[in-house]
Amino acid sequence: MEKQSFSRRILFPIVLVMGIMIISINAYDLSRSIENQTIHQSIAHISAVFMFLSIWLGAFFANTIAFFRGASFGERVIVCLATPVVWSAKVFSDFIGIYPLGELIFFLFFPLIIGCPVVALLCMSISELWCRKTMQRRRGDRSIRVFALPNTLMLIISFSLTFIFLWQGGLYYVYNVYMVAYRYIFH
Repeated sequence: MEKQSFSRRILFPIVLVMGIMIISINAYDLSRSIENQTIHQSIAHISAVFMFLSIWLGAFFANTIAFFRGASFGERVIVCLATPVVWSAKVFSDFIGIYPLGELIFFLFFPLIIGCPVVALLCMSISELWCRKTMQRRRGDRSIRVFALPNTLMLIISFSLTFIFLWQGGLYYVYNVYMVAYRYIFH
């Protein structure tokens, strides 16, 4: 697989996924000002779908593009985390000035903030498996490892964290881990 230019293998997937996120967030926000309920609801629902696809599943698409354009594993991690980190930073920035510094730092472990990059790494890991298997079939080369060590470790860790975050509807992590730790540290 030929290593393409920096802009084609790294910037393009980042700009594509992040651009879809920005457009869909703004379309969703602007849909509130539309008086016609049918048009308002249509734009709100369509943009919500694209927000979900870009923020929570965008790493799957970004990794696939970057992989087949010759990006290294480290480059693909950056490509996959760009949009979730920007979105998490946007959500996190809404709480600056509301909480003291210690509580603000602790807020980084809130599942909505940390969960998005973790799910992105899970999506990247799944995409890696698919891309490696596709490359193995295309080339007819069994030496291409579908379960390479870095990807397999990332898959196990991100799946485990996602499972913990979503166990019992996410309530276990929020109330039995996050809030207990919060009360212990700050009260």
